[in-house]
Amino acid sequence: MHAHTTSDGPSCLPAGLTVLGDLASDQDMVIDGTFDGQITLPEQHLTIGASARVKARIIARVVTVAGQLEGSITATEHVRLESTAGVLGHLQTPSLVLTEGAQFTGSVDPSRTEAAMLVARYRLKQG
Repeated sequence: MHAHTTSDGPSCLPAGLTVLGDLASDQDMVIDGTFDGQITLPEQHLTIGASARVKARIIARVVTVAGQLEGSITATEHVRLESTAGVLGHLQTPSLVLTEGAQFTGSVDPSRTEAAMLVARYRLKQG
């Protein structure tokens, strides 16, 4: 799937759009709509906007959540949960930032992030 892109900004899935399936990109991505599936951005930053509703398995360099997320995140650098975030799931990342007001129910595993990313990149290449 190809997302809407601007030359100087990230790809965007706007509010009002619902996507079911797998998404991969070589650009940063912003989701403001509804997404259900897998998101693979191993070298990019994913932002889940305040209006977003996401149910996904996510692989990215950095993930910022301001909306609602159910699923798992594997991030090589860090995950940031903004004050409006509601997250239910498993986070695998070396660094987690919880802003006051963020709601998180789940587990965090800081130790096996590099191995998980290597497996994700291999699977992405296998197509």
